[in-house]
Amino acid sequence: MLGAVSAEIEDCRTALDVGAGFGALTLPLARHLRHVTALEPSPAMAAALRRAAAREARTNVTVVPAAWGDVAVDRHDLVVCAHVGPLLAPHSAFLREVGGIATRAVVLVHDAGGGDDKFFFRELYPALLGRPYERNRDPDAPVRALTALGIVPRVSLVQYRSDQPFTSLEEACEFWMTYMRVDGEDARTVLRRFLAERLTRDGNGWRAPFRKRVRVIAWRV
Repeated sequence: MLGAVSAEIEDCRTALDVGAGFGALTLPLARHLRHVTALEPSPAMAAALRRAAAREARTNVTVVPAAWGDVAVDRHDLVVCAHVGPLLAPHSAFLREVGGIATRAVVLVHDAGGGDDKFFFRELYPALLGRPYERNRDPDAPVRALTALGIVPRVSLVQYRSDQPFTSLEEACEFWMTYMRVDGEDARTVLRRFLAERLTRDGNGWRAPFRKRVRVIAWRV
């Protein structure tokens, strides 16, 4: 994804990753930039990102356990936001405000459809949450919203594998419970049985295979 926007970000030295999750973009950015600030509201995800940065001895990553709009953030050369649906929706305050935080470039990553069911949500939402998994079915919406704001971004279609490794089935259960915001032994039992059938063994661990197809939306400010 970063390779698709190399022209937009080549002169950036600092980045703000909004909704950083476990650091899928934070860490690659940190390997090339002077400093990356990761904004992540989930305590479990923020903690996992800190551990991942520590394993790489990344002292140039700052994790802020908050959501966009909850805390004041400094300006950064680059602002990145990947797969945070509410922030990329039409009429989002983030789309209006991000140009005031980025001094050089903005990169948004948005599901383009056509990939695998992300984390088996279509099956797990009804089983664990009692409702269908609602995903964005209008991948052009963010671009239309930006156009209405007078922004003409460059859009690239990128396909990649996003396999998720786990050291154990219990770690996988914790991952899904955190991601879906469920708790309790009943949910854990359902997940343990489901994941044992769907994940593949990878040496002594496990792996969740995923194929992603995304739109990478970028512009200079």
